[in-house]
Amino acid sequence: MPEVRALLVGTSTYTDAKLTQLDWAAANITDLHDALVDDLGTENLHTLVDPPTAQLVLDLLTECASPPLDVLVFYYTGHGLRDDAERLCLALPGSVNDDGQVRRTSLPADSVFEIIKQAKATTKVVILDCCYSGLAMDAPAAADLHLLTATHRSELAEYRMEARNTEFTGELLEFLEKTAGPVDLGTLYRHLDETLGGRGLPRPQQRCVNHSADFVLRR
Repeated sequence: MPEVRALLVGTSTYTDAKLTQLDWAAANITDLHDALVDDLGTENLHTLVDPPTAQLVLDLLTECASPPLDVLVFYYTGHGLRDDAERLCLALPGSVNDDGQVRRTSLPADSVFEIIKQAKATTKVVILDCCYSGLAMDAPAAADLHLLTATHRSELAEYRMEARNTEFTGELLEFLEKTAGPVDLGTLYRHLDETLGGRGLPRPQQRCVNHSADFVLRR
């Protein structure tokens, strides 16, 4: 069996009045953990909800990326923000959505990609459920990473007030639950693209590296 490690990060509460509270993000982390823990084991599946600092996330990601390792998975759910240079930043509880403040108060996505890029893993997977997540495709450090994003570069991620999960992760979880047998990233993407797009929601984006789409997320 390959050595697989995953870090699931979600931000649901925010101090900036410009950023809505996202209970859905906390539920996403809980439910995705429960969907993957039987395959990965508690020792290889790490979660962070409402991390107070970017450094906390980066330190745990660095630990997850240490050898021996075959596959590294990073997942984020919460607000996606754009800094002054139109680079993707992952919101934290203290993020400030003002000009000149976004990058300083958030988790820059390219900092995450740099750590994953350096990992001695054959397959490196990043799944982003946030607004503007398609901007990850433009990050040089993400060039060799398998990317699965909830939206295009300029789109907002969607959620319904009455739902437990966001639209993207909710559909992902439902597919994992209802599908018998292994679910690889390629099959998962095709389902998400067809289903979400068919409902008029933002169409997810995927970029593969070599055979990364063959990675089985859940057996």
